[in-house]
Amino acid sequence: MYARTLAAGTLLAGAALALAAPAAHAVEAGAVAVTPSSAAPGQSVRIGASGCGSANPSAQARAYSDAFATASLSAVGSAGEVAGTSTVFTGAKAGTYTVTVVCDISNPSQQKYTGSFTVTGSSTTPQGVRGGLGGSFEDAGPGTIAAGSALVAVGLGATAYTVRRRMQRSS
Repeated sequence: MYARTLAAGTLLAGAALALAAPAAHAVEAGAVAVTPSSAAPGQSVRIGASGCGSANPSAQARAYSDAFATASLSAVGSAGEVAGTSTVFTGAKAGTYTVTVVCDISNPSQQKYTGSFTVTGSSTTPQGVRGGLGGSFEDAGPGTIAAGSALVAVGLGATAYTVRRRMQRSS
């Protein structure tokens, strides 16, 4: 019984890890794919390209764009596929941006591919709470205050009841 439970748990954990691993997106030779194709400022994107087969086995591929920091790309799978991730700049303006993948940065004129993706206008980065000068209580009406007060009263009453019962039991 224990062996079955252990085997089932191991199988489920392996399946969860396989599903959590980022999938490499296969693209046509010489094509560049950015996933998601539309991203908000602050969002992570995955850059993939194929056709980066190089005579230099230690070639390093990189992706360049005005919308994100330079991304180092690693070989994935076979047939010269490379992939990596980067984060869209939080100050990136909405619009379409070009992504250039250089397959071998030691010889940038040899294999270079381009693609594009879109930056949307909304940011997905957390903005924080509006604190100070009472701004965080702006939407609280009389009903909200009454409900909160009732919850506090019930909590205090339950605490007093529990403490009193414990004191009676111990004496």
